[in-house]
Amino acid sequence: MNISQALLFITFCIFSSGCSSDIMQDLADARLVDLEPIAIHSLEISDPSGLTLDVSGDFLWTVSDDSGDFIYRINFEGEMLEIITGYRGDDMEGITMNPNDGTLWIVEERLRQIVQLTTDGEVLQSVDVPVDSTNLNDGLEGIAWNPQNDHVYILNEKNPRRFIELNAEFELVRSVTIDFDPPHDMSDLSGLFYLHDDEEFWFVSDESKKIVVTNIHLNPIRGYRLDREKFEGIAVDRSNHRLYLVNDEEDKLYTFELPG
Repeated sequence: MNISQALLFITFCIFSSGCSSDIMQDLADARLVDLEPIAIHSLEISDPSGLTLDVSGDFLWTVSDDSGDFIYRINFEGEMLEIITGYRGDDMEGITMNPNDGTLWIVEERLRQIVQLTTDGEVLQSVDVPVDSTNLNDGLEGIAWNPQNDHVYILNEKNPRRFIELNAEFELVRSVTIDFDPPHDMSDLSGLFYLHDDEEFWFVSDESKKIVVTNIHLNPIRGYRLDREKFEGIAVDRSNHRLYLVNDEEDKLYTFELPG
């Protein structure tokens, strides 16, 4: 069914009340653009759950959400370049880099913290992040850094789905519940990347199998449909027209041609 046919069918459903909510959701999702990988690489990492591009643009950083596991430096074919053994995570669910000083920031879901580290794994500071969720496994999940103002953006996975912005002094700037209309609705928030040149947030949702791109004000611009669940880390390389995702269940790195 093409988009024109989908719109006609939606109109019929609205006026006839003859379509189930599942059908309406499928029709809304038909407005998303399908993404097909151009390469898939196996990782020697258990449960990768977070991804970011190094400031050099030459490689990627990822983390494992296994308790006691590490931060990893990998190339674009998923090959291991370095294991950062100086820090063992509790439940790391996201990673980003501050390009202004070259430090890493990781998300600790159950501890409700973000942690700043050197690329050798030395802890520089940790910051508590206020979240409303009482379930430890519905906690912090994604993180991104704005190099223009040193604000940090953090996601709470669900219950509630929350976008949190802290300023350079780690004071709360905004805390927004993410509840987009179809086809950009997401049942969970699994990963985040901030493309600062375009002032765009790239969200990935594991359960909803989609990527949603918003502007700086969190207004959805476009969306992309994925063919499977468990994508929990996202990185965008604008200069080389590449999009990278890690799959937590398959332990794989997926490479896509950057849309648009």
